[in-house]
Amino acid sequence: MTSVFKKAICSTVTILSCATQTAIATPEIAWSQSGFDQPESVLAHPGEPLLYVSNINGSPTELNSKGYISLLSDDGSIIQHVWVNGMDAPKGMAMDADYLYVADMQRLHIIDYKQGKLIRSITAETSTMLNDITIDDAGIVYISDLTGGGIYRYRNNTLTQWISSDQLPHPNGLTVKDGALIVATWGEGMKEDFSTATLGGLVSINLETGTLSPYKSAQQFGNLDGIASVGDSLLISDWLNGKIFEFKNNTVQLLMETGKHAADISTKGEYLYIPMMFSQRIEAYKIQP
Repeated sequence: MTSVFKKAICSTVTILSCATQTAIATPEIAWSQSGFDQPESVLAHPGEPLLYVSNINGSPTELNSKGYISLLSDDGSIIQHVWVNGMDAPKGMAMDADYLYVADMQRLHIIDYKQGKLIRSITAETSTMLNDITIDDAGIVYISDLTGGGIYRYRNNTLTQWISSDQLPHPNGLTVKDGALIVATWGEGMKEDFSTATLGGLVSINLETGTLSPYKSAQQFGNLDGIASVGDSLLISDWLNGKIFEFKNNTVQLLMETGKHAADISTKGEYLYIPMMFSQRIEAYKIQP
């Protein structure tokens, strides 16, 4: 469930070497803010000291029109608890120079974040739980469908499926790095409690050809949710087990344990932001690459 600003204004397998020193030192908590309603994603504005938080405000699959976005300063202070509302179960977010994009079950919401106004919602009829979002250098928006499978693309004002559910049964976190779409998968054989028969891993997708290339050294290590890029590293959250992993130099290492239900993480500068979904809080950690 992670997002990247990518336009003009910024824009068999084991966990390897878990016992060794990670490339990023163990993060130290900077602040914690409570009082949210199932916060699923936190996104940092690339050019302003602002954070956006998606609040499911109900079951993760409930269509109750109670979901909303909160607006915070980057020190954790709440600017507007209910900033934009009228959603069902909003999850991942991404920004470009003009809009904030929000994944919400079968809909992609487009918000004019300068006005704080929801201006358009587009339905992907074949999807079931649109989850995370990222944007590439060309301004194309990518959205994962956690339960229905596959990846959707929004370009030229049209939302269509790009990668099929057969290719990616349960994708979640998305980020664009080095000209590829990096996907953190949930795992396969998903059960009603969101546990899986096999754990998820990382997959790279060529943006030009749509060719999938699983990272051989980063498979079956968690029920993966958010993914964020920090220098040469990728940070990935394991929602079900409450862990944050680092992937660097073809090695997955445990960075920290947060407690269960660490959802769609994001980073900005020296900070890592973690929404603790069922603990109703956002935590900010200082990271030192």
